[in-house]
Order: sequence, then C-alpha cells, then structure tokens
Amino acid sequence: MPARTVSYGEFEIAVHPERNQLGAWIASVSVSHGARTIIDVRPKTVQPEWLTEEEAARDGVEWGRRFIDQEFNTPESRSWVAERSHAERWFRDAEESGGSETSA
Repeated sequence: MPARTVSYGEFEIAVHPERNQLGAWIASVSVSHGARTIIDVRPKTVQPEWLTEEEAARDGVEWGRRFIDQEFNTPESRSWVAERSHAERWFRDAEESGGSETSA
C-alpha cells in the first residue's frame, strides 16, 4: 500500500498501512522535521489491529500527532513555588528601590 503523508505543524507524518499475517491492518509510522527523521518506524506491536486500511491509516496519523504533541508541543509546567518566588523577589526589589518607579 502507498504511504500517506500528513503535515502537522512543522512536522511530516508518514503512515504506511499494511496487513499482518492474520489479515488485519496495522500502520507503520515515521515522523520527520525538515530533513531530520525523528522516528524512523513506530515500533510494531500486536495491538491495535484494524479491519480496514483507512482505520489503520487514521490510527497512524493520530499516533504521530500525539507523539509530536507529547515530545515537542508540551508547554513547560509552571510551578506555583517558582511563580511565588519570582513575585516575592519583584516585591522586595520594588520596596528596596523605595518605589522610585514612575509611570508615564
């Protein structure tokens, strides 16, 4: 079966649906960013197996999107401890400067 390529942001997801030994459809997935290949082929497992080529292709694209989101699009977690520490420093610095900041 021909590979299907989908753009997702700056990434390319290539999905190659194929039948396994039992006749069910599975998908091989590769993810690239420009000329750099991130994932050559998604490790094949027994699950999931699909009844149609279209289902396997859709699963491959969804897997690629989840992988990209998880590895590259996850915002850094913000700790309330770090936020509080930053706020405390800002207030302390403002007090030490004697409120010399002026607003225009």
